[in-house]
Amino acid sequence: MSLIAELRLADAQLVLRPSLEAAPGMTLKREWATAADRTADPMLFVWASGGDFEAFEAALPEDPTIGEHECIDDRGDRRLYRVTVNREVTTNPTPIDRETGASRLSIETTVDGAVLEVRLPNREALSEYISRLRESGFTVDLLRAHDADDGGGSEYGLSEKQTEALREALHAGYYEVPRETDLGTLAEEFDISEQALSERLRRGVSSVLAATVGEPTEPRVGIEAETSAAVGGAADDE
Repeated sequence: MSLIAELRLADAQLVLRPSLEAAPGMTLKREWATAADRTADPMLFVWASGGDFEAFEAALPEDPTIGEHECIDDRGDRRLYRVTVNREVTTNPTPIDRETGASRLSIETTVDGAVLEVRLPNREALSEYISRLRESGFTVDLLRAHDADDGGGSEYGLSEKQTEALREALHAGYYEVPRETDLGTLAEEFDISEQALSERLRRGVSSVLAATVGEPTEPRVGIEAETSAAVGGAADDE
């Protein structure tokens, strides 16, 4: 059975790390990566949010980890950049992915390092993956690992959608003080209404609390009914 692991990487020359040092509040979320062949420098598409865009963009021309770069979408609170990676400077984990059967699901980078979510064939492959990353110069911390079919939330009674929503909200800083994102931005990611996402998060948090610190309180029937009607029965897909 395959498993999903979440790792924190640091110390090696991560892509765009120098630019992040100029805008330390920035978070980069990779959307896509592509390369013409294994020898070509890959092209990355990354969403940037939560920091000083002017400072970040001013640092891009001098960033040794990349070559060409361009902002191709501006949503106000986040921007999408297309950058070409300089493989002569950065550490490239792609060969490790191929040799261990790893599939990268997501990667978010801040000035403190990168959080990588990856699918691997089994726990032996995970151990080998971590060892190979460390041999390549990364400092690696295993944050969590779970069987791919349980969504990481079955122990808390979470549905797959609740697990996904809570994970994304946590990564995006929704639960930070002060918050680093808002409900509307998260709802756009899931293509659902703010009300539907709010209820999904509340139900997920309630399940986690019930499994860790006590039983959930009974919902107030009037409010619960009004909420379900407002989101068009969104609770049914939780």
